Amino acid sequence: MPAYLQLQIIKQAFPNTTVLKKSWNSFEIFIKLQPTPLSDTYKLKIIYRKNLYTEIYVIDKILKLAPNRKKLPHVYDSDKQKLCLYSPSKREWKPNMRIVNTIIPWASEWLYYYELWLPEGQWYGGGHDEYPNEKLDKVLRDE
Repeated sequence: MPAYLQLQIIKQAFPNTTVLKKSWNSFEIFIKLQPTPLSDTYKLKIIYRKNLYTEIYVIDKILKLAPNRKKLPHVYDSDKQKLCLYSPSKREWKPNMRIVNTIIPWASEWLYYYELWLPEGQWYGGGHDEYPNEKLDKVLRDE
């Protein structure tokens, strides 16, 4: 799907989208998401490169860590707060898919599970085996 069409669809669904950069095959935008009515609102940066990738970052706040954890759960980069929403090697997301129907709802779901993770450090959102010692104790070893 062309970048301009992805962007147009996103802007229709999220009228307050801020466009940082755009070209014929890419864009960078800010959107705000609130996973539930009781949740915080998060400002996200979405970077789309046609036929290559889509990246998403939480940018307006430093995400807190659960008391028994040393890094964020299910991210590509804990310091940059780059969310892991799909596995590129498994082709769970493809460039012909609408970002507004995939990446954005997945990001909202990630934020929802992040908020559930905060009190005790238990990740309920699925994905890869983030904490290999989870079944043994609540304190992460060998991180």
